[in-house]
Amino acid sequence: MTLSFDLDRTYPQPPERVWEAFTRADLMERWVLPDPEWRLSSCEVDAREGGGYRLSFGPSAAGDEYRETATFTVFEPVEKLVFDVHTTGEDTDDRSRCTVLLIPSGGGTRLELRVEGLSGPQALEHLRTGWQWCLEGIAKQLGDAA
Repeated sequence: MTLSFDLDRTYPQPPERVWEAFTRADLMERWVLPDPEWRLSSCEVDAREGGGYRLSFGPSAAGDEYRETATFTVFEPVEKLVFDVHTTGEDTDDRSRCTVLLIPSGGGTRLELRVEGLSGPQALEHLRTGWQWCLEGIAKQLGDAA
């Protein structure tokens, strides 16, 4: 059995600004850490269908305990992004599929996130917590860039 969860967040910025948070490495590196105490050692983004991103991060000073590789399978600028994620590290080897919808909402953007294909309850809780931090991080990053 595979598990999934949904999260949503509304941002006061237009969809174009929220889209950039997912497709520009210089912006992604400011919000992508699943824990504020962790470090990011690398962040690369290839913003196109068939492209994706690669991250190295972790709680160690070097920030290299975990690697996350994603492939953008659907890339519809400023509207929809679907990516398959593979996260590996000393205590994890998980795969998931993330769907991000950006919906204009009263001058801002409603972001709807679905994460599916999780292997079990522990992966679900870790990823849900990580994504909650990330959605908060996007809000902060968008506010700092204003």
